[in-house]
Amino acid sequence: MGILVITWNYPPRRGGIEHLVSHIVAGLRKRHGVRVVTAYHHSSEFTEMDVVRTPCPGLIPFALFVLWRGMLSLRGKPETSLVFGGSALVAPLVLILARLFGRRAVVQVHGLDIVYRSPLYQLMCVRWLKRCDRVIANSAYTATLAESRGVSPARISVIPPGVAPERFTAPVDVEATKRFYGLEGRQVILFVGRLARRKGVKEFIHESLPEIVAAVPQACFVIVGANPTESLTHRDDMVTEIAAAASRLGLERHVMLLGSLSDEDVVKLYQACDLVVLPALATPDDVEGFGIVLLEAAAAGKPVVATRVGGIPDAVEDGKSGILVEAGDYVALAQATVDLLSDKQKSLTMGTHARQRLLDHFTWGKTLPLYERALER
Repeated sequence: MGILVITWNYPPRRGGIEHLVSHIVAGLRKRHGVRVVTAYHHSSEFTEMDVVRTPCPGLIPFALFVLWRGMLSLRGKPETSLVFGGSALVAPLVLILARLFGRRAVVQVHGLDIVYRSPLYQLMCVRWLKRCDRVIANSAYTATLAESRGVSPARISVIPPGVAPERFTAPVDVEATKRFYGLEGRQVILFVGRLARRKGVKEFIHESLPEIVAAVPQACFVIVGANPTESLTHRDDMVTEIAAAASRLGLERHVMLLGSLSDEDVVKLYQACDLVVLPALATPDDVEGFGIVLLEAAAAGKPVVATRVGGIPDAVEDGKSGILVEAGDYVALAQATVDLLSDKQKSLTMGTHARQRLLDHFTWGKTLPLYERALER
């Protein structure tokens, strides 16, 4: 099967969608011919076979380039039987190319790309999802969002993201990692992700961290991530807001903003931390479609504390692989975090269960066959 992939989100951009789409492409290439048409990026160091990029930035150049290169890729090539879109943003481009050349149209959706509150975006992009031959949702929650936009349930496949667990089990000198970051003797609460407002990091510092530090004086909240400068939807300077919140509360010693790190360094921090938090907010115009960092924590054998919003309940088995609390309940967030920091055996048991659950359900070896079956329907 030949597959033409159309996506705005692709490495070297970093984020959950980029991670997911790039791994889908890599997995499908093992058995299928895959060509990717993606957006401009200023870096010329990242090159990949059968990946072409828009030569200049902007959505309009991207759309025109996709249509041109898409036609070249499909004309006279019947073996390319499928056009796959990386998000709802590209749904109209996928449909135009698929219908022009009699191919199947499949689009992956993630959550925010469905609910983004712009009438023009809803009209130009989201409304066309119901015309696709198949829509792949990253969680049961995202599937309900697709249904609310008119997509037939019969055309929706729910497939969770995958993780390569072997990346998180390579031997790491935890004490050396802690020394490098100045975390000796600290109990580390880790957050990993782009600092979009919906992640709730600032609110967690303001509402929960003082209570955590009062109970566990050696606690340190380590934040890995930067402002989503390449995002089409997020423009807030959350780094400045987070630093200001920590300073205002006198918590500078208990908050560490590390910015973006290499994948290797992120893995080291997963292994060095005590638990991972994702205190996502319940916002109507931005959602946490799944929370892949929760799977990465599981791969490292770490428990998580997260809010019960969006697709997060698909990633966390409450009470077994982590603790889920209601969004906005910062007392419960603090109590759950203190509980795991104070009870090492409970933390270890949850982390062990989380890793086994990951191996049973969320490795790429489990999820890629689901993608292949969905694409072949």
